[in-house]
Amino acid sequence: MLTLGAALLARHVAALPIPSDDEKLAAALGARRSPDAVGAWVAVHVLYSDCRCSRNIVTHLLTSERPSGWKEAVLWVGPDDPSPALARRFDLQRVTTEDLARAGIQAAPLLAVLDPRNHLRYVGGYSQRKQGPTIDDLRILSEVRRGTTVARLPLFGCAVSARLRQQVSLIRGL
Repeated sequence: MLTLGAALLARHVAALPIPSDDEKLAAALGARRSPDAVGAWVAVHVLYSDCRCSRNIVTHLLTSERPSGWKEAVLWVGPDDPSPALARRFDLQRVTTEDLARAGIQAAPLLAVLDPRNHLRYVGGYSQRKQGPTIDDLRILSEVRRGTTVARLPLFGCAVSARLRQQVSLIRGL
């Protein structure tokens, strides 16, 4: 019973891995900058169509007033089509799990922030808890832009990479 309880609880409180190689991630994301984002601050939202947490971020992105002076891109992975409103409001790019794996990304939703010189200033999750009531992207963007070092929030969501999905499935199967 203890093992079963721990496995069920882990699905709701265990954070997923955040990319650890900042230089590799910055290079991969920087290569995806749109021409109008060169030399600008860029927020990259990595979202997975099969993830409820990612869908919550989509709702937030579409209903919140986005900060001025930023370029924002959405890297969309998964079988379902993204909302057309995302493409109207953001630089929407369809990516594969292999594209994300090459950047070191295994899970979503993930927020990454690049400064105008392509240095990674933040990578992590959006909130303190899984499906938390507060989505902190606007605070993170504001603080990073002011030069504040922002602690990485845990990444709560869904496994995107095949390897991590298999590991999560094994845990759920306990």
